Amino acid sequence: MRLVKTLLRPIYYRVFRLCLRGRFWLADYRAQRRPPALPPLPPALLRYRVIESLSIGAFVRIGKACAGHVDRQVREMGTSLKEAKRVLDFGCGCGRTLRWLVESYPTTQFYGVDVDADAIRWCANNLEGATFVHSSPLPPLPFPAGYFDIAYCFSVFTHLDEFLQDIWLGELKRIVRPGGIVILTVHGQNAAKVLDEDAATELARTGFLHLRSRKLAGIVPDWYHTSWHSEAYIVARLNALFTDVHYTAVRDGIQDLVVARVP
Repeated sequence: MRLVKTLLRPIYYRVFRLCLRGRFWLADYRAQRRPPALPPLPPALLRYRVIESLSIGAFVRIGKACAGHVDRQVREMGTSLKEAKRVLDFGCGCGRTLRWLVESYPTTQFYGVDVDADAIRWCANNLEGATFVHSSPLPPLPFPAGYFDIAYCFSVFTHLDEFLQDIWLGELKRIVRPGGIVILTVHGQNAAKVLDEDAATELARTGFLHLRSRKLAGIVPDWYHTSWHSEAYIVARLNALFTDVHYTAVRDGIQDLVVARVP
């Protein structure tokens, strides 16, 4: 049975991706018949790369909630987005979160960075109030040391292996000024409920788990897979680079928040 599953899996993945692209086309066709959104909504493919869903409502709702999390975490660290001169959305995708923040804080300079060239191109052409930069999968970013007051990364470290995770944490420390704030999300205990027994055991043993799948090949980058972190693991990792590290479990979400300050 295991051999049969191994042989059939590539066929299933190929059919799945073909059907998914058909759903992208249909979703875009239906979106064209809706009243225009302000700011405009990205195409279905770009939305799916961010939330793995074609739901416009989910894209809007989750983006607004993420913006609220950024706002709240920054305030809890004793400052505000209004006081920040420059803020970076690292892994901005097609602007799911950034679209809300540029509207709320027009005097703050916002930047969006992502490896997805299509998403960056769409943001640059459709979202006002921010500067968008296409980046390599590896550091460095094209910014001087200490350039940002705040950097936040939603649904980024949930997809990086341990090597990429560590070098990007170092890069975030470099580009955020001393005393500045870094916010990121990780797959927490709610997300870990989907793991099978072997994977859950590995996560409990090491605190970190990275699983690879070819299911979305050609839809997301080849290095883009799924990672889980224990609270103890990610807090220890950040304590090695940052200070004032705080972990917040999001009760109704699958991703938890981790906030730190650059020493």
